[in-house]
Amino acid sequence: MKKGFAIVLALCIVISLSACGSGNGNNTANGNAPAGENTGNTPSDANAGGAKGSITFAFWGAQSEADAINNVVSNFEEKNPDIKVEKQWIQRDYLTKLQTMIAGGTAPDVILISGGDLPGFANAFQEMQVDTSVFSSPSLVESMTYEGKVYAAPFIIKPKVMAVNVDLFEKNNIPLPSKTEPMTTDQFKELSQKLTSGEGKTKVFGSEPLWLGNWIYSFGGSYYSEDNTKSTIDSPESISAAEYIVQTKQSGNVPNDTEKQGQDMMNWFLGGRIGMYTDFGPWYLPQMAAVEGFNWDIYPIPGGGGSKEVDGLAIGKTSKNAEAAQVFVNYLTQNDEAQKIIGGNKNAYGIPVIASATASFESIYPEKNLNAFVQAAEKQHNQEAQKRTSEINNEMKMIDDLTPIGIGKQDVKEVFPKLAENINKILQQN
Repeated sequence: MKKGFAIVLALCIVISLSACGSGNGNNTANGNAPAGENTGNTPSDANAGGAKGSITFAFWGAQSEADAINNVVSNFEEKNPDIKVEKQWIQRDYLTKLQTMIAGGTAPDVILISGGDLPGFANAFQEMQVDTSVFSSPSLVESMTYEGKVYAAPFIIKPKVMAVNVDLFEKNNIPLPSKTEPMTTDQFKELSQKLTSGEGKTKVFGSEPLWLGNWIYSFGGSYYSEDNTKSTIDSPESISAAEYIVQTKQSGNVPNDTEKQGQDMMNWFLGGRIGMYTDFGPWYLPQMAAVEGFNWDIYPIPGGGGSKEVDGLAIGKTSKNAEAAQVFVNYLTQNDEAQKIIGGNKNAYGIPVIASATASFESIYPEKNLNAFVQAAEKQHNQEAQKRTSEINNEMKMIDDLTPIGIGKQDVKEVFPKLAENINKILQQN
């Protein structure tokens, strides 16, 4: 699920959880292993501690995402008949409603959370002991970590790739790019120019409007310093990414603000008006399954850009059935069958977190380059997040309001240093 405005942060809501305390709970009672710990040949198949009862599970998502989760929950209950799962599908305002539930003492036992949102909710979650070797990349556990402690087990990965209209390339006699090596940003600019043609309502654009949250990494930039204590939005690399985005708008190779207003860029891509769609997430795959007569494929984001959203399963600190919740988390995050249900069919909306299930994901469309997603899941930058992201996001509006990336006209060289200064003041309050 794509959840928000153009900052790679996933816009978590800052919450005050004084009622939740600051302790932690590692649920190892009755033989239940902490999430991520391998307890045998098929870790999470067996309910070794005999946990039973009912648990609640909160999650967000579109219909296709909910369908996948419903299927994996049914699979879990079939294998663990003593544990019943009450599903709480929150279709809108997930974080706000989750905040309200926590503050009101009705927090779910198991909570789907993104790495970008985790810092604002960590005080409401139990600490976990997670074996990084279980998962396909150590970076997945890093995304579920806040201030040195793990608060959720990786569940699914949502990296970004670039989708390409193959027919449009062939029509213009343009060779397709490499499926394994990202093209350079200069090569992308050149291809965008070649693919752009026509005028008005039939104009074809080289690309959809570019998102800073992907391209900042293409230029070697980032939102924060490595230790997460300082904004780096004013770095030369970040400013170069912003200037590049402005240039694509001014050149007419992407739809301008008037042209894109009220329009769905994915529909334009499927309708042949966009040559390269650089913000293509796995949640689009179920939609692609229904598309006929459209020749497409996927490639790495130019410059090796993009960031991956990692969604994990956390256990509420006030859970009254933490043992059963732990069994549920272990099963959904470590079991091969469960991971294939989530990421191994045409309703898949993400990449499995365990290596044994990724082959099933790639087999969804054997004729397409789904390995680009797998490589992105391994190599892309984790979402960058801060606890006070609600306040930071208010400052980030300066990009859209003041610079040509959005509706403004001020030079990014002037706006970005001011933005970094404002963000650093917020970070100093942590």
